[in-house]
Amino acid sequence: MIWSRIDATGRRAQPFLDYGQIVEAAVEIADADGIDALSMRKVATRLGTGTMTLYRYVSTKDELIDLMTDSVLGEVNPPAEPTSDWRGELADYARRTRRMAFRHPWAIWCLGRANLGPNLCQQIEHMMTCLDGLEIDIDEMLDMSFTVNAFTIGFVQIELSEQEARRRTGLSEQEWRERMAPYITGLLSTGKYPWLERIVHDAEDFPDPDETFERRLAHVLDGLTSGLPT
Repeated sequence: MIWSRIDATGRRAQPFLDYGQIVEAAVEIADADGIDALSMRKVATRLGTGTMTLYRYVSTKDELIDLMTDSVLGEVNPPAEPTSDWRGELADYARRTRRMAFRHPWAIWCLGRANLGPNLCQQIEHMMTCLDGLEIDIDEMLDMSFTVNAFTIGFVQIELSEQEARRRTGLSEQEWRERMAPYITGLLSTGKYPWLERIVHDAEDFPDPDETFERRLAHVLDGLTSGLPT
């Protein structure tokens, strides 16, 4: 595993490169062109070295992505010591995750299987410390943390998907809605979809994404609060 090799050899596997340089170059490529554009050859070219030299540090592209993901998770970790304000801490974590995802859109799709890098481990320790003292067991603590995490990732994935749709189609959301209008009008004219009709006519047309995020995050936290011991 990449973390074991780094711990065993130090952060410099060769005198002319270190893991920090490799990860920084890889993140820059993924930020600019997406994770699918990332390759060991492109990273090596950016660093001015050969591809085979890079393989002395990371064995596979998946290992490199593990390093990259943990690196950007460092932007989520709070700068201060954990507090007993679990609600505020979880809300702050959600906001930090969302901001990180917009800086590194590729990363939100790489947060599935935990690779237990140093930043993720620090994040786990911080979150569990914040939830300690609520008189709930470890599984319930994990439930609270993962519920907020799942909401945040899902919300951001929808936001980023809209950005990708704009890039792919060249249409803004308003332009896409105008193109879809005849089809939607036909759907509603059947009378089969009363709730869809109500959404189309009564729901806010272009809600502010920040306000929507905060409102729905509050609903999640309210739900977690209701499940705590009284």
